[in-house]
Amino acid sequence: MDPMLLTNSELIELTRAIAIKIYSKYVQSSRYTPGSNGDLESLMNGAVRKKLKIIPEKEGFLKPMKNVDELLARGVNVTVYNGQLDVICSTNGAEAWVKKLKWEGLKTVSNVERSPLHCGDDKITKGFTKSYKDFHFYWILGAGHFVPVDQPCLELDMVASITQSPAVP
Repeated sequence: MDPMLLTNSELIELTRAIAIKIYSKYVQSSRYTPGSNGDLESLMNGAVRKKLKIIPEKEGFLKPMKNVDELLARGVNVTVYNGQLDVICSTNGAEAWVKKLKWEGLKTVSNVERSPLHCGDDKITKGFTKSYKDFHFYWILGAGHFVPVDQPCLELDMVASITQSPAVP
């Protein structure tokens, strides 16, 4: 395939496909092994805590979030996402947790229709989302607990949307 003969949209799609492939390989190569020096808890309580500078000191990072209502009341963006096949943190459990929030916008977001999510020109639905004000919920289809590996294209799009930055330059 001669890149010089591609249209702009074909070239953009090719660039996107290459970026997704590279990102997917990177995520696969950096997968953690529980119990090793590179376990998830060490990552979250080490490099991630240091970089973000907002994670409070705790014994572990897998703790219930009790101040989400307060964050939403203060206008902080809150995003919840689940892999549909996640057996550790089920989507039904996440939905039940959301329904228990005391946030004033809960009733409105509950009535918002889910929007299907696609990757690039692919017409196959890869997930769903619903949003209201500063609250966003994503259902990621065909993904387990490690969404970046199972659905790298959709995960990149989701992160781009959350951070309001392009997924692929």
